[in-house]
Amino acid sequence: MVAPRQPWHVVKPSQLHGNGVFANRDIPAGTRILQYAGKRLTPEQADALFPVNPDAPYHPFFFSLSSGKIIDGGQGGNDSRWINHSCAPNCEGHENSDGTRVYIVAMRDIPAGEELLYDYSLVIDDEITEELKQNYRCLCGAPQCRGTMIAPQPADERRQAAADELRQAAAELEAEMEHARNAPLEEDAPAGEDKKKGKKDKKSKKKKDGRKDKKAAKKDKKDKKENKKK
Repeated sequence: MVAPRQPWHVVKPSQLHGNGVFANRDIPAGTRILQYAGKRLTPEQADALFPVNPDAPYHPFFFSLSSGKIIDGGQGGNDSRWINHSCAPNCEGHENSDGTRVYIVAMRDIPAGEELLYDYSLVIDDEITEELKQNYRCLCGAPQCRGTMIAPQPADERRQAAADELRQAAAELEAEMEHARNAPLEEDAPAGEDKKKGKKDKKSKKKKDGRKDKKAAKKDKKDKKENKKK
């Protein structure tokens, strides 16, 4: 009898926020880990439910679909509702072709024990103020953290792209400097070769000087003959 395979994930306390979902075993890139389950709502119904949890009003369980419907993971949901946000995620949500379901899929190979994270990219209809960003504050701590779970705005994306370019340029410069530090020094030419080269240069110079002297002598001789004729 074949033993059933262990599930891809396990829920346990997270250092980022409350509960988290972790890889129970090594997860290959592209793996469909679990479906994001919950009750389907209209945007109006979702707005009427806010805040779902008065103690944590800005920690949503909503997942928007391209169809306009919203999945409320807090009603009839599963372990997927405990997946925390990160600005440097290792998972992402994939809709099916009908836009009725969402699956959490590994973006890269995820080793056992690593927390599963995806970018919430929350879409807010209101004006994005600093207060609102703080209400949806991000705790991921990634180098490229934008500080909020709200979807990046155009200006934020430009700043992020510039920051990424600077980090890449700095990494390339560091790699070049490291290569230069580790490169072997050029060895000096052997003493014998320097002497040979010096002799060769002297011979070459003598030949050139000799040719110049001969030409000068011939010219003087020719000038003397012409003066005699005169």
